[in-house]
Amino acid sequence: SPLDRPNIVMLFVDDLGYGDLGFTGHPTTTTPNIDRLAKNGKVLTTWYSGCPVCTGSRTALMTGRQFTRVGTPGVFGSTVDVGLPLNETTVADQARKAGYTTAMMGKWHLGQRKMFLPTARGFDHYLGIPYSDDMGAARLSPCNSSSRAAAAAEDGRIELDDLTETYGDWGFLDDAAEARAKAAADPAGLFLPLVHQEGNKTTIVEQPLDFANLADRYNDYVTGFIRDHKDDPFFLYMAFSHVHTTASNQPEKQYAGCPFQNSTRRGKFGDALAEADWLVGNAMQELEKQGLAENTLVLFASDNGPWMVQGKSAGSPGLLYGRASGYWNVGKGSTWEGGIREPAFAYWPGMIQPGTRSAEVVSSMDLLPTVSALLGVDLPEAVIDGRDMSPILFDKGASAHEFLFFYAGNHCHGPREGGPRGPAAVRNGKYKAHFCTSPGLSGCDGCTTKYYDPPLLFNLEEDPSEAYPLTSNGTEPTDPDVKSVVDGIRKALDTEMETFTFGTLVPPPPLPEEEYKGKYYYGVCCDRDKSCDCDGPPSTTLAPWAL
Repeated sequence: SPLDRPNIVMLFVDDLGYGDLGFTGHPTTTTPNIDRLAKNGKVLTTWYSGCPVCTGSRTALMTGRQFTRVGTPGVFGSTVDVGLPLNETTVADQARKAGYTTAMMGKWHLGQRKMFLPTARGFDHYLGIPYSDDMGAARLSPCNSSSRAAAAAEDGRIELDDLTETYGDWGFLDDAAEARAKAAADPAGLFLPLVHQEGNKTTIVEQPLDFANLADRYNDYVTGFIRDHKDDPFFLYMAFSHVHTTASNQPEKQYAGCPFQNSTRRGKFGDALAEADWLVGNAMQELEKQGLAENTLVLFASDNGPWMVQGKSAGSPGLLYGRASGYWNVGKGSTWEGGIREPAFAYWPGMIQPGTRSAEVVSSMDLLPTVSALLGVDLPEAVIDGRDMSPILFDKGASAHEFLFFYAGNHCHGPREGGPRGPAAVRNGKYKAHFCTSPGLSGCDGCTTKYYDPPLLFNLEEDPSEAYPLTSNGTEPTDPDVKSVVDGIRKALDTEMETFTFGTLVPPPPLPEEEYKGKYYYGVCCDRDKSCDCDGPPSTTLAPWAL
């Protein structure tokens, strides 16, 4: 039967905005495969990320816990000595307890040291980039031989963007870990690696990797995994490297393989998204070919909203524009709807009614408890913030989140200016309350952080653009219904502040293989004698690293 050890496929796109897909209304996006799945499944219109930036959102997805409870920062740098704490249980761990084979494709971003990489955290197989695709220089091979020869003769020196400053300014880094990494000056952070893992064996396929064939590698890996494990129940986590922006050496900070370059009306971002859609289509085609579609739950979401300062190279928040903010940067890094509310759907022929929608509140943190329930595995002995969303997926159930709190970076360190650390906002039924607001990552001219008492309240079922607040800062509400909502939210906030425990990170001791010439380095490196630059022209070349 379909419920007899169903396969689980989680599609997780990087930095995709609510307004980027055909099924969410973008007029020139080319995403026929994603749109077909949404049309024939259940669109989840109110799926929230567990964090408005990368590492935190993936922590929430993998553990079912608030990233602040786990202790991870919003973002891990590429050469830090910390990662997802080793006592945390992942969705992959849960699947393996049920006898599932587990595989991951794409962006991990929960630590790049050996003990933190996917096959040490519940996955049997992995192919991907262990962090964001702007955290190092990469190649993009030209699509014809003459251009390739010309490029090989060039010295493509670039300067990497200072991402430590970008994320650090917004309070999304572990400052102590980043300081240790900066002092080590690890050259592994200069060049983007492609990593393959089978069990205990880890191979660096290439460094710097080539974006021109990355999707082909992902495609062969995913379709091969499905084909090879058609007789075994499996959990497949497809965490796309697309459509996050790259380092500045790529044209418009985006990439796609040769068949997709200049293939859409939406420019380079559209080309990248079309390539991601192609990967989705091929994975689904393989599931259907192997007779697995009716025994497979497919979930789709994004990790956080679009990085809006990247302009056309980034995505769109659609109608989630935080109009009451007074500024335009309301995407990635903010707790306005554009930063944390994601396009999402569930697809399972025969189990999920096609052409349906739900506006019930769900979260990335719900993946672990939902998978655990479907597979009959007990939840880990830890505080689990997510909830089983099966009643919403398979029926017309209501959200199990009475109060879903959202945590941010240091710009909204807590609900009260100068007060203790805590959430920046909360969703309560049809209402959302902001205790603090700030612009998205990298900010904008004239944008400021604001605190609210009473909290800034919106009815999101009527006002998803957050245009018409129901409260005024400094003035207690007089409407009895609004006052009742505000009072309930204040009480829930007090409980959250009194009972919430923030996690901390402790770096594991160095491994023998992490020592090089008397110092310890923690980045992924193909060959330290080559300064982690192993794959030749046309490669991006930076100033030589002084050993």
